[in-house]
Amino acid sequence: MHRVPPWVLLLLTVACHSATVAPARGLVRPGTPARVDIVQARDQGLEQAFQWEPWGPDAFARAKREGRYILVDGAAEWCHWCHVMDETTYRDAEVGRLLRERFVTIRVDVDARPDLAERWVDYGWPATILLTPDAEEVGKYRGYLPPERLRPLLQRVEALSREARESPGAHVVDVPATSGLLPWVAARTVLALDGWYDTREGGWGDFQKLPLGGNTEFEVRRAMRGDTAARQRVAFTLERQRAVLDPVWGGVYQYSAGKDWTDPHFEKLMVMQAPNLEAYARAWALTREPALLADARGIARYMEGFLGAPDGTFFTNQDADVGAHDRSVPFVDGHVYYAKDDAGRRALGLPWVDSHVYARENGLAISALVALHEVTGDVAPLERARRAMDVLLGSHVAQGAVWREKGTRTGPRFLADAAALGRALAVLARVTGEGRYREAAEQVARKMMADFASAEGSALHEMTPDSDAVGVFARRERPFVHNVAAARFLAALHVLTGDAAWRERGRELLATVATPKTLADQGRMLGDFLLAADELGVVPWSEPPVTARRP
Repeated sequence: MHRVPPWVLLLLTVACHSATVAPARGLVRPGTPARVDIVQARDQGLEQAFQWEPWGPDAFARAKREGRYILVDGAAEWCHWCHVMDETTYRDAEVGRLLRERFVTIRVDVDARPDLAERWVDYGWPATILLTPDAEEVGKYRGYLPPERLRPLLQRVEALSREARESPGAHVVDVPATSGLLPWVAARTVLALDGWYDTREGGWGDFQKLPLGGNTEFEVRRAMRGDTAARQRVAFTLERQRAVLDPVWGGVYQYSAGKDWTDPHFEKLMVMQAPNLEAYARAWALTREPALLADARGIARYMEGFLGAPDGTFFTNQDADVGAHDRSVPFVDGHVYYAKDDAGRRALGLPWVDSHVYARENGLAISALVALHEVTGDVAPLERARRAMDVLLGSHVAQGAVWREKGTRTGPRFLADAAALGRALAVLARVTGEGRYREAAEQVARKMMADFASAEGSALHEMTPDSDAVGVFARRERPFVHNVAAARFLAALHVLTGDAAWRERGRELLATVATPKTLADQGRMLGDFLLAADELGVVPWSEPPVTARRP
C-alpha cells in the first residue's frame, strides 16, 4: 500500500470544492450519510469483537463439533460496500457479541472462488450467507446490511433455520432445450435482449447502469448484418457509456449506481475490462469512429499499466478507494479520488490492486487483446497476449488441467478457468498459426470435458470434486455462466480445427443450460449466451456478416 507523505496529510485537513474533509483521516464524497461514512466510522475507534476464519474444512468442522451456526461473508477485496460493512456493521458491539458467542464466522474472497461467486452473484457484494452447523443454507442476504438489519437475523437464526426447513419450495416446470431447438431459443433471447434496451440512456436496463461488453458485442454482430437499429444502439450506448470510462488512466469502472451513467462506482475489474475492450474494438471495426478506438486503447493501456504483472501476466482488479485495506492510511472515497488528475491522484496514493494471477481473468484479457490486434493490425496487443499465455502455460496448466493460480496443485479446479483460458488458447492459435497453442487448447478441452462432466452427461459442473466440501457445498452445481463460457471455448476449437464434434458438444452444453427459468434469471445479461449461440452457428441470421477491413 502506498504511504501518504506528511505534507499530503496536511492537505487533507483543508476543505476543497470536491470533498468533505475529516482532518487527517480522509476524504469522502459530499452528502455521504454518516451511517455509511468510513471516515466517521473509523473516528469512533470501534474494534471488531470476533475473528474471521478462512474458508476451509477446519472452520466447518468446528461449527459442526460445537453446534454453532455459520455466517459466511462473501466479499470482494475491491468492493466499496464490503469495506463499509467492515467498518460499521462488523464493528457494532452487539453484532460482534452475537457472532463471537454463537457463530463460526468465515470470510471468503469471491474472486478466489468462481464457483461461490456464481452461486451468490445475485446476493452481493457483500453476500451474507447463514448456514446451519451442518452447512445447510438458512438464508442469503444481498449487499450491505447495516447493524440494525443484521442483528435480528443473528438473534433468530434458529427460527430462520426452522422456517427454511418447513417452507415448501416452489415447483417450477423447467426443462432444457435440445440442440435442434437452439435457433428458436436464440431468436427468442434476441427479443428478450431488445426488451431490456434503455432508449433514454443506452445500454440495457434502467437501473444500475452496467457496461455490458457481451451485449454490446452481440449488437455489433447484428449491425454487421445490416441491422441499422442495432448500429444505432451500439453508437448511442457507447457514447453515453463513456461516462464510466476513466479519462485519465483509461479502463472502465464497474457500474453506475443510478438510472444514468453519471454516478459510477470506481472499482476496475478484469472481468469488466476484457469484455469491454473487445466490444469497443469490434465497435470501432464497424463504425471507424476514432473515439471508439481511443476508448479501446485506453482500456488496454489501463490493463497494462495497472493490472500488468511483472512476469507478463495480469492481476485481477483494483479497488475503488484509497486506504480501504490499511486503516493507517487516510481513506479517500473513489468519487473524490477519480475526480482528480494524474498528479492529484498519485499524491493521495494508489488504490489497492489485487495481485492474484487467476487463469480465468488472464484468459479473458488474452482473448480481448487478440481481438484488438485482429481489428487494428497492431502487433503490440498480440505480442502482449502471447507473452502472458507463454507464462501461464508453465505456471497454471499441467497436462491439460488448468489451475486457478500459480503454485496450486491441490484442491478443486474450476470450470471458469478451463473455459476462459482454453478459449484464449484457441483464438491465439487461430491468429498466430502456432501448433503449440493448438495442441494446448485441445488438451485443455479434453481434460475439461472429462473432469467437469456430470453423471447425466449434460451441463458441466462448476468444479472438480472437493473431498473437503460439506453440506450444500458438497452438491456441485452446473452454472449457466461458466457453461456458456465452455460452449464458446468449444466453438472456438471448431473454428480452429474444423472438427464438427467440438461444435456439436458446444451446442449440447448451450442447450442443457437454456431452460426458460435459467434464461429469465439472467435478466439483461444475455450477450454472452447470444455470442456463444452465434459462434456455434445457431442464431437464425437472415444476412451474412460484412467483413470488417483493417485500416
